[in-house]
Amino acid sequence: MNPTYLEIAERIGARLCRDALWHSRRCNWTADFLDGETIAHSSLGPDLYEGTSGIALFLSRLASLTGERIFRITAEAALRQALDRMPIPGCGLYDGSLGVLYAAAEIHHEFDEGAVLRQAEPDPARLDVMYGSAGAIAVLLKLRLREAAARHGDLLIREASRNDQGWSWKSLNSHRNLTGFSHGAAGIGWALLELHRATGEHRFRVAALEAFRYERSCFSPTERNWPDYRGDTAEYPVFWCHGAAGVGLSRLRALEILRDEELLVEARIALTTVREHTPSISNFSLCHGQAGNADLLIYAHEALGDALEGAERIAQEGYDRFEKRHVPWPCGLPGGNETPGLMLGLAGIGYFYLRLADPAQIRSVLLPPCC
Repeated sequence: MNPTYLEIAERIGARLCRDALWHSRRCNWTADFLDGETIAHSSLGPDLYEGTSGIALFLSRLASLTGERIFRITAEAALRQALDRMPIPGCGLYDGSLGVLYAAAEIHHEFDEGAVLRQAEPDPARLDVMYGSAGAIAVLLKLRLREAAARHGDLLIREASRNDQGWSWKSLNSHRNLTGFSHGAAGIGWALLELHRATGEHRFRVAALEAFRYERSCFSPTERNWPDYRGDTAEYPVFWCHGAAGVGLSRLRALEILRDEELLVEARIALTTVREHTPSISNFSLCHGQAGNADLLIYAHEALGDALEGAERIAQEGYDRFEKRHVPWPCGLPGGNETPGLMLGLAGIGYFYLRLADPAQIRSVLLPPCC
């Protein structure tokens, strides 16, 4: 365990505990958010992405490494707040009811099977990791509810758009079906491959490889990256949500399962792109910032034995420019203030330092283990 990184995570956790707003045995935080084209401010919802369950998950894992009681107490109170707001729409991992129940299961090491299954109904309008079935598969496999997970896998197979380039899915409004992890084929392919591994069902392996084949057809050799089709023209960001960082995570995990040389080649391309095109220091978030890209480098250390130098450089830069100088961390909302949530803010930045302190114990929240 690296005590320097653990100390940074503790400092961030302490600030989250200090800033929590308490009522009875529950707590919450407030944060900026984008309301149309305007930045507004409000209390947090319960979701894993930027709500109280995501903060609870970070503080709980911080408590497990440090033994500090205040982290555990605040995590439990934040989780109570999230559970009191249930149910919420959707079955996705990061934005939906199953994400909240996943956090609860991780923190309490138990879960209410009936409550999970009630929130796990497949919805053809919600297919991706963020909002829908791909994220639901990850949660249900983690909780060993394989039949429910398979129902989501079969929905993804039925809803796939199929052509000579492979299989893809309609998730967000875009001029072409998306690549990438959060809303696109990389994340859906990863979930289907985890389902194949858990069930042994060949159809899920076929569907996963078709998803990767679609992304292969979209790959730009010039950019050495996979496109984001949300705008009028393709762009090439290098993030977990869209672009090489998330695609790289999906291929590294697929490589662990299938041991396929083509997957290794794609993983290496993604790693090179991330190392050469780190995002602006004005964003240190997990979703689309420095911490999220560094998570891929940590995973490459675990899966391939690569050096941690790149992730450690990012960690040192963050410490020198923000933590050491006692200035706000740059979070994932452009033009917004420092925010507390997991995927856009402080909890996620703290999670990155906690993971770097002890990768063996603190698993990635961007590619959560499914078993």
